[in-house]
Amino acid sequence: VALAVLGLSVAALYGCYQSYIGVDIVASQQDMNLNQGMPGRVYSFFDNPNNFAEILVMLLPLVFALLIVSKNWRVKVLSLAALAVGVVSLGATLSRSSWIGIAVALVVFLALVNWKVLPLFLLVGFFCLPLLPDTIYNRILTIGNTQDTSTNYRFQIYGASFTMMKDYWFRGTGLGSDAMVSVFELYPPMRDGNFPVHTHNNYLQMWGELGLFGGIFHLGTVFGQLKQGVKAYYTAPGDRTVRIILAAAIGAFCGILVVGLAEYTWY
Repeated sequence: VALAVLGLSVAALYGCYQSYIGVDIVASQQDMNLNQGMPGRVYSFFDNPNNFAEILVMLLPLVFALLIVSKNWRVKVLSLAALAVGVVSLGATLSRSSWIGIAVALVVFLALVNWKVLPLFLLVGFFCLPLLPDTIYNRILTIGNTQDTSTNYRFQIYGASFTMMKDYWFRGTGLGSDAMVSVFELYPPMRDGNFPVHTHNNYLQMWGELGLFGGIFHLGTVFGQLKQGVKAYYTAPGDRTVRIILAAAIGAFCGILVVGLAEYTWY
């Protein structure tokens, strides 16, 4: 966990540096009408802000766990610093799906560790929304807005995916996004004349590549792993450190599963 925190810290520091100096705005990544005045989205070493945010969703809960369980004050200080730069970087990615994912990760973590504080956490979080920086608050307001070009384009991709799936729902297109793209090109393009490079959804992508039984097997694997993690948490020995880190890992896993509803996280 400490090594993962170290790697995250390096990437997050670079993300904070990018946020400070500013990065170019990529019009295909944010609607310039609904997001007027917003800065470019930081991406650290990962080329794409969504990919960077997904890494943060999976690792920030572990940083939080290390902060809680460590008995060494130096490790606590370093963990707190890593958590701070990670949260700032996650905000600067402007990745809405990952913001939702990290919120889910925290909810799951609290539900496992101490469910009694969960209502308070949700209440405080709700009332703190107006205190967020304007860029983040305004970006949150675009969640679910079909007028947002990024959201609208996703629905175009979903439409093209379901058109293709009418013919390939049972057998699939074959392994890999390249195989799926070659099948997409046999159908009419989207409104902008392009073809999807993936389905923008982990579960739809697996179903599309592997077919019906492969998609079911994928879901079984995912939820079997989640069940195994929860069982390990409740049957773990009395060591608080193990239980806290397990709770953080389960929360992170749930967070990235939620992100996978709007992103193809393995692309």
